[in-house]
Amino acid sequence: MPVIQIAGNNNISIEKKREMVKKVSEVVAEAYGLPIETITVLVTGFEPDDIGAGGQLLSDR
Repeated sequence: MPVIQIAGNNNISIEKKREMVKKVSEVVAEAYGLPIETITVLVTGFEPDDIGAGGQLLSDR
């Protein structure tokens, strides 16, 4: 069944993660016509030292 991977920085609260996982799962379940229980969401968090954007580490911004 569908597996969704979300990667970003670690500055998201557990409450916001719960909300994000719920909403993403609902949308994907609807798009695939599947029960929400079949959707898996993997959330990977990175420290600002581990993310580069626009030629800079996020920690240097």
